[in-house]
Amino acid sequence: MRRLWQRVAWVVAFGAGLMVLSCESPAERAAEGAEGAELIFARDEQEVARMPIPRGPAEQVTVEDPYFEATKTFRAVPLLPLLMEAYSMSSAELARYDFTLESIDGYAAPIPGARLTEPGAYVAFEDVEYAPNWEPIGPADADPAPLYLIWIHDHQDNTSIYPRPWQLRRVTIVSQEASRKVTAPLGLAEDHEAWAGYELFQTRCVMCHAINRSGGRVGPELNLPMNITEYREREQTLRFIRNAQAFRYSQMPAFEDLSPAELASLWSYLEAMRERKIHPEEAAKSDRDAAQESP
Repeated sequence: MRRLWQRVAWVVAFGAGLMVLSCESPAERAAEGAEGAELIFARDEQEVARMPIPRGPAEQVTVEDPYFEATKTFRAVPLLPLLMEAYSMSSAELARYDFTLESIDGYAAPIPGARLTEPGAYVAFEDVEYAPNWEPIGPADADPAPLYLIWIHDHQDNTSIYPRPWQLRRVTIVSQEASRKVTAPLGLAEDHEAWAGYELFQTRCVMCHAINRSGGRVGPELNLPMNITEYREREQTLRFIRNAQAFRYSQMPAFEDLSPAELASLWSYLEAMRERKIHPEEAAKSDRDAAQESP
C-alpha cells in the first residue's frame, strides 16, 4: 500500500462512527500556526505549564518520515529540555513516569517516560518545503499544524513504539494507578481472559478510544454511558474489527493480524468493563472525600 494509514491504522475500530472532538477551529489553528503555538504540559488533570513553540534554539532537521513516506525537512526544537523545564525534573526523574501525547483532534498516545526522554524526540513547528503551510498528512490529508512530534534517529521509525502525533497540543504525566483504576477489569482472577484483552486494548486501542473517559477521543467512548457490548452483537463486532472497510469506507483499516483468541479476549475485556462503569470525575471526588476523612 502506497501510503501508510493514519494513526488509527493500528487502533481497533469498534464504534458506529468517527467522533472527532476538536477544541479549536481550523481558522484558529491556522492563526496559531502562523504566530507560533503553545504546548501545554500537565500532570494528570492539572496543567503545570504552557510554553510557546519555538522555545530556545531551533534546529533544521531532515528525516525519513514514515507517515509522509518521504524525506522531510522541518524546523524543530528538542523535546527533552522542554520537559525538564516544564516539570522541573531531570531526565532520569522524568524517565520513571508514563506520559500521554494528546492532539487537538482527540488522539492520545501513551508512551513510557524512558522512551520519551530518549535523544531524538523533536517538536516540529514548520514544514520547511511547504512553509508557511504544511504538507497534508495521512489518508485523510490532515493538516499537521501547529506542532508535529518527530523522531530523528533511524531506529525510531516504528510508529507503534515511537508515536508521532500531529496537531500536538498537550503532554501529560499520567498516574498509572489512576488510569488503572478506571480502565482495568479489577477484581477478576489474574488468569481471566479479560486481562489479556485489557493489555491488548492498552497497546492497540487506547490511542483513539476511551474506557470510562480515559484514553483517546478520535474514536467513540466504549463504556459510557453504554458499553459497546450492550448495543453491538459479538460476532458482527469482531468481524468489523478485522475488516472495517467491508462495512463502510472510513479511516479505519483492517486488523486481520488479530487472532481469534485475541479478538475473544478483547470482547471479554469489554464485557467485564460493562460492570465497571466509572466517571473519572466521580472517582476523583471519591478520592478527595476519602483523603479528607482520613485522620
